[in-house]
Amino acid sequence: MKLAIVVVTYQAERYLDGLFSTLQQHTDLGDVEVVVVDNASSDRTLAELSRIGRSWTNLHVLPQARNTGFAQGNNIGLRWARERGAAFALLLNQDIEVTPGWLGPLLSVMDTRPDVAAAQPLVVLHGEPHLINTAGNELHFCGFGYCGAYRQGIDSVPPDAAVRSVAFASGAALLLRMDALAQAGDFDEKLFLYHEDCELQIRLRQLGYDCVLVPRSRVLHKYTERFSARKYALLDRNRWLVLLKDWPLARLAVAAPALAGAELAVLVFAARQGWLREKLASYGEILRLLPAVVRDRRQVQKNRSPRATDGASLSGNISFPELNHPIITRVANPVLSAYWSFARKVLRVP
Repeated sequence: MKLAIVVVTYQAERYLDGLFSTLQQHTDLGDVEVVVVDNASSDRTLAELSRIGRSWTNLHVLPQARNTGFAQGNNIGLRWARERGAAFALLLNQDIEVTPGWLGPLLSVMDTRPDVAAAQPLVVLHGEPHLINTAGNELHFCGFGYCGAYRQGIDSVPPDAAVRSVAFASGAALLLRMDALAQAGDFDEKLFLYHEDCELQIRLRQLGYDCVLVPRSRVLHKYTERFSARKYALLDRNRWLVLLKDWPLARLAVAAPALAGAELAVLVFAARQGWLREKLASYGEILRLLPAVVRDRRQVQKNRSPRATDGASLSGNISFPELNHPIITRVANPVLSAYWSFARKVLRVP
């Protein structure tokens, strides 16, 4: 088969009808297999999948005995696709709904551009379909990743806009080239949840591949802005794991002053937002995982290609509505942007 669609589910009963009904309506499923990896849902997810499966001939469900997380769950689906010879795998969040003509433009880019390893559609907010959820994610040189063009009008990215490179494509709807994954490896399961799409695409870029937005393809995302203490802590823990594993030594050294300042700012933010205990506990988790991270780092840096593009995709600016604070917009962004520009041009940081 050419394509496997991989969906990882967890407590997904309320989302499944929207996802699978739109998939049936708007997708040519002739050469496509759909695999669902269910992470031990305790609601009626499996019963709903069984009901839906009665009208499908190419839907496969892989129930798990425990919650494996987004990273391992998708890896299970990717292995299933690889064993069946899929050329591409398309990851969809359980809370996605697709729209007419969504798939063809993505596959066309993969067919015509062998340098592209990851591609995403324009992801639109389901409840506010005139607004963008992400037009490709941004990545700060201190490791902060966030949705690009979040809550901007969809007119800012017209359907006839050119395919363009992004720092990393969103894991909410992500088309991956299986040949590229054979070189880079699959998701890092230590991350469990959050930043795993970012980390994988850093490794793909280190091999010289590109990651792109395909504006002609559009999907709807039932995105939530709610952040729990554990979510904040996982996001920040994983940011550090990515930095320690994937950043070249020269980049880490040059970024060190900014990283120290950012860490103090995160601690203050955590105290004000009520997740300082979880933030402090994450240091212990990082130490526990450090031997495995160091082992993986050796292999990642060894595989780094002279054609690597991961450094070129980094920014010194954070532009996200939820972080629209004067300290960030008027102080941190101008200072860090100037610092990163100097590092790239003068110090030639990779």
